Parts: sequence; C-alpha cells; structure tokens
Amino acid sequence: MRQKLINYFAEISSLSHDELAEVMEQLDFRSFEKGTVLIHEGQVHTKCYYIIEGLVRQYSLEDGLEKSIGFFTEYQTVMSIPSITEQKPSKYYFVCLEPVTCIVGDPAEEQEMYAKYPKLETLTRFMIEQDFGQTQEDFANFVTSSPEKRYLNLLQNRPDLLQRVPQHQLASYLGIKPESLSRIRKRITKK
Repeated sequence: MRQKLINYFAEISSLSHDELAEVMEQLDFRSFEKGTVLIHEGQVHTKCYYIIEGLVRQYSLEDGLEKSIGFFTEYQTVMSIPSITEQKPSKYYFVCLEPVTCIVGDPAEEQEMYAKYPKLETLTRFMIEQDFGQTQEDFANFVTSSPEKRYLNLLQNRPDLLQRVPQHQLASYLGIKPESLSRIRKRITKK
C-alpha cells in the first residue's frame, strides 16, 4: 500500500523517491471498520484523513433525517476545516461506508514535516487546491442542474458510487427521494 501511495505522489510532486519513502515512514496509517464515525457533528476535531482505500460519507441530521452531503473515496481528504482552523464544532458526521485505510494527519505535526520537506507543503497545497476546485465545480453543477442532470453527472464522473452507496443515500445526495431516483434510472435505461 505504501508503494502504491509513493507511486501516486511521485506522479504529482517533485519530491525525490528517497524523500517520499522517508515521508511515508513518518505518516500515521490506520484502518477503520465499516460504520466507524471519523468525525462527529457538534465536536471539535483536529485530525484529517487522507483515504487510500475505502469510502466515507458526509451527512447532517435535519429533523431526525440524514442528509447526504458528500462521498469521499480513494485519494481524497476528509476533514472538518472549521474545526481544524477555527476550533469550531463540526456541523457534519463523516462515517465509513466501507472499511477504510487512510493516513491520519495532525496539522501541528504537518508543520514539522513541511519544515523538513518544503516540497511536501507544495504537494499538499496542490492537492487541496484540486479538491477545492472540484468541490466548487460540483456545487455549481448541483445548483444549476435538474435532478436528472445531477444523476447523469454522477454517472459520468463518479460511476463507482452507484455500486458502492445505498440508493437512499445517493438519492439524498442528489436532493431527491429514492422513488424519484428509481424513476430517473428507468427513464435513462430506456433511452
């Protein structure tokens, strides 16, 4: 697994192979079982999680109902930014929908690594910028699209979620009822 990650980081960074290997030795790799809540709503969290394998769902509770907000898979970061940067309680839950293997990060410790490996900070910034840019695109597409277009976008850009996420959670993520999602799927299949 470490070698897989080294190869991935080598593609997107200017760290040498030896530097990457050294960094990997200092990272906190952990595994979590399906159903593990990584971040709880209402609590301040100081850790972030970089997923190597698995699936994490972000959701909120509104009037006792779970509202899916996001799904995070391989090579994506899970964190409550206001918790980390401003010590504010998280507004969301982040739960493992599958067994998850990830790197658990601590921003205070990361600063020490950045001092030792300045190129690592550039790599981290690049990854955050990509995540943020994708989040902006996803949000803009969501706001300006019909439910059917949202589903088609999901089908085109994240087809793996259709096999990995229960239909009622996908429907919630798309802002529709499960019955509506079933009708949309049937309509698309007929086309």
